[in-house]
Amino acid sequence: MYESLHNHTTASDGTQTYLEVLEAARRNKVSVVAFTDHDTLPSAADLKILKDYQGTVKWLLGCEISSGLPVELGGGVTSSLHILGLFTDPTNSELLAHCTKAVAARIERMERIVGNLKGLGFNISVADCLAASGGETVGRPHIVRALNSHVENTAVIEVMKAEMEKAAVASAKVAMDYAHMMERPPSDYPYRLFLSDDAFIPGIYVDYLYSIDLDSAVKLIRGAGGVAIVAHWYTASRKIDAEMLEGMLRDGRIDGVELMGNPMNGMARRAEPTLSAMVKRTGCIATYGIDGHREQDMENFVNDQSVASKSIGQTAKLIERVKPDLSWSNLA
Repeated sequence: MYESLHNHTTASDGTQTYLEVLEAARRNKVSVVAFTDHDTLPSAADLKILKDYQGTVKWLLGCEISSGLPVELGGGVTSSLHILGLFTDPTNSELLAHCTKAVAARIERMERIVGNLKGLGFNISVADCLAASGGETVGRPHIVRALNSHVENTAVIEVMKAEMEKAAVASAKVAMDYAHMMERPPSDYPYRLFLSDDAFIPGIYVDYLYSIDLDSAVKLIRGAGGVAIVAHWYTASRKIDAEMLEGMLRDGRIDGVELMGNPMNGMARRAEPTLSAMVKRTGCIATYGIDGHREQDMENFVNDQSVASKSIGQTAKLIERVKPDLSWSNLA
């Protein structure tokens, strides 16, 4: 049936186990999933659980690296550029070292953001964020979940939303950002209001404290036996435009692009035609994924047949094309 080459166990509404993701996939008729957590690899215990899995869903391992910018743009940190590594070896020493540094930096980053949010009047703590992540890698989804867990924070967010709506009258950029925000559920408003590097309220968000430039991220993935794919390009399109992305694909600096990772996102849908045309021109790898942090994301993906149907058979085509080591999967 359907296949997703972009899935997370670190959920925005509670951390899932690998087996829980596989069971959710079975319930939703998703036959193949790639585990691609942010800068995180499965533990030895998790690897054993996966190897012992006797269910019907096929799985493969990967890692979603939070990449810095390309060197020609300075190579600095950015929250928006993520590179999917598919078929990566979770025991690769260099990939493990990167993930160890990234996890430590994410904790420090979260602590700084929490301090800034308290200054805005929010009820939130470091303990809230760690609980939301299950003690694993802490990202923005966990900070948002921690905020949303306190009902009194809703009023603070509504005041900020009203301020942004008012400011949109005089600013085309704010108006566009506000329109994009309103395409999302209220639980996602914090991202555009104050939890991104170009948010409406500046000075709250703290960007990654550790990152490697794009070419180094790709080298790391390939060194671990993986295939490097640009995830949800629309989030980075203000910094890496379509022309630049296509040039990197033509030059072999990146292996492919994710055509769709979230059909519920209007920006993702609008970017798909541009990316599809780019794939045809360059012959690069194209993937579809759920980019899910909860089972609802999987349900949304499957219910949108215009997207889900395109994912059927993609894993077999990818294996035939790149002939990866299948040791870290049950696809062999």
